[in-house]
Amino acid sequence: MDALKPGDTLVIYKPDRIARSMKELLVLLEDELHARKVNLEILTGICAGMHKPNGQTIADKMLFTVAAMAAEMERDLIHERTMDGLAAANAQGRYGGRPPSVDEDTLAIARARQARGESVTSIARHLGVGRSTLYRALADADTPTG
Repeated sequence: MDALKPGDTLVIYKPDRIARSMKELLVLLEDELHARKVNLEILTGICAGMHKPNGQTIADKMLFTVAAMAAEMERDLIHERTMDGLAAANAQGRYGGRPPSVDEDTLAIARARQARGESVTSIARHLGVGRSTLYRALADADTPTG
């Protein structure tokens, strides 16, 4: 952004690559780009096209604003649907993310071997987990919850 000079064109794929909300996009367009006489070209999406600082009519500005609002609303709806889907999965007992590498059975084996005096390094090597992972699992299991 700092390297842009008057007459340059900033090309972006979609508006959400440069701004998180319609307000942020309009502030960027007016205060940053148009003030410095920099063009903005949006390649895809509802706001696609060239946006020049001196070539916009009121109708163009209104159309751009409405398109930016629609894009922001679409992003909010996608976020809302994603959160609803995650909540539904959680209600069914399904949780996202990587499964734990140390389950209860593995932890029981590690504790038994540790009680016999074996080092955490050799236990971790035998179980095929990282040493720090095993230390963390043993510490988490020893910490009371509640």
